[in-house]
Amino acid sequence: MTAPRTMSLTGQLSRQRSKSLTSKSGPVGRAAGLPAPTLTPENLDKQFEPCAATATHLLRAQANIILCLKHDSLAIERRFDRHREHIAWIAVDNISDRGSGRLVVSYDIGNTAIIWDIYTGGEIARFSAYEEIRVAAWLRNGNLAFGMSQTHEHLPQLLIFTGNTKGNIIIFEPTTSEHISARTIFDPITALAPANDCRTFAIG
Repeated sequence: MTAPRTMSLTGQLSRQRSKSLTSKSGPVGRAAGLPAPTLTPENLDKQFEPCAATATHLLRAQANIILCLKHDSLAIERRFDRHREHIAWIAVDNISDRGSGRLVVSYDIGNTAIIWDIYTGGEIARFSAYEEIRVAAWLRNGNLAFGMSQTHEHLPQLLIFTGNTKGNIIIFEPTTSEHISARTIFDPITALAPANDCRTFAIG
């Protein structure tokens, strides 16, 4: 007899508790089933605008224009407006002796990369590709590497490492516009990390 009573009481208690929870009104009862309110506004624009920074400047893309802002005041020092398409990414040279804090490469959705001088706004070199460039990395010797999906013999070189969607890397030298292409992996390259010798790098 004891066991049935215990089960009966348990059943009554559980029914009473569930009934009391549903019958409560006011802030406590309403909050039980709803998420807590947030002070963070909803971000309807899911894409970030490309940006980069040097020791003295902040670079921010707006559509096909790059704004150069001073760090201390955020005043616009100059605008770089030679891209015809929206800018996809920006990479600054913060490591080489030749262009550290001065040279920048920006790439637009029309597959055009432009290397320019932050201090003058002048264009140093231009790189046109038939395939999407996923990533670029400056080398310690001032070159640039691009990750490309396909290599083309007519492309200028930039002394930068770039990785493309088919695993090709192009080393581009900005001052001579010469390039070297190398096949690496068979997957898209999304990350490049060059070593100090400017000949070895990690890819991902």
